[in-house]
Amino acid sequence: LQCAPIQLVESACALFAKYPKLKVCLDHMGKPRKVLGDDLLEDGIAVNPNVVPNSEELQQWRRGMKAMSQLPNVYVKLSMMGYAIPGWKRTLPRKSLLKSLVREVVSMFGAERCMVAWNWHVNDAISDGDGNSNVGPNAVELLEYFCWCFEGYGEWERERL
Repeated sequence: LQCAPIQLVESACALFAKYPKLKVCLDHMGKPRKVLGDDLLEDGIAVNPNVVPNSEELQQWRRGMKAMSQLPNVYVKLSMMGYAIPGWKRTLPRKSLLKSLVREVVSMFGAERCMVAWNWHVNDAISDGDGNSNVGPNAVELLEYFCWCFEGYGEWERERL
């Protein structure tokens, strides 16, 4: 299911609560969008230095994800990380914020209802951010990043993710 965070509570959650036997998978971590803003500044060269997340965007996303997590038939793809934080691989603060969002999703849904996914085979690194950045991880970097995100999880959780 691909929808905006604002649609998760009132539309998606209400609909899928009526069909508890239908398995649903939320695309791209529920699509939090550009929580630190654009990757580059207006000049198109300088990297946006912002490290303060958009609290309204995150609040709306969290509200929807918490509601959806209450439905045992809903699963989540951990994918297209650059949609949430364009250019996330550029700096440690961006990587760390994204890691916290990934772990937050896993905490809400449980490892058994989350899965790592990517669109690498479709259009390389650009698929990481839906065109919101000119950088993205290569396949090995993305897998290493997920391993870093899952540090401290037990073997059972890591296998499911």
